[in-house]
Amino acid sequence: MIRHSFLFILFSILVGTFSLSVHAETSNVHPQVQKILSQSEEPDGIVFDIETLDSGALKSMAPFVTQQIELIRKRYPDVDIAVVSHGAEEFALQKQAQPQNADLHAMFNQLVTDQSVSVHVCGAVGGLKNLTREDFPDFVSYSASGMAQLNDYKALGYQVVIIKQLSDKERKALFGSPEKFVQ
Repeated sequence: MIRHSFLFILFSILVGTFSLSVHAETSNVHPQVQKILSQSEEPDGIVFDIETLDSGALKSMAPFVTQQIELIRKRYPDVDIAVVSHGAEEFALQKQAQPQNADLHAMFNQLVTDQSVSVHVCGAVGGLKNLTREDFPDFVSYSASGMAQLNDYKALGYQVVIIKQLSDKERKALFGSPEKFVQ
């Protein structure tokens, strides 16, 4: 009797642990990525949209984006994927910021070289800090406008995964008072 109770308890613990780990894996999937993964046909492409007022935000968002890309690659190994960073967070990708963002730079460089992901920053936002193409590493594509780049991807049939997007009011604040967000 005691042995049966012990086995039942052990079995219950194992089943509970397994269901928790399965839930943990699926609960960390972006809702838009989950929708893409459930499609029967491979999408034309996928673009991740990142736009914040926080110059440090990319450090916390990049691992999540990388995880989402890995999930997509398992299901659709050959789909085109891009990341467009077009807010204050893009400043973490400039060459000058590499020493304090070495892991971030390595992560994005690896996405570009190993996963064939295109990574774009916004020239209009970069211009708020007088940055040009030369101020970013080679793995970053410098687009004249992040919004235009997103619209180009949409026109090509890419599905957009919004990681963070500014409201019109926040976007106006960024361009109207860049000194508040550009350091």
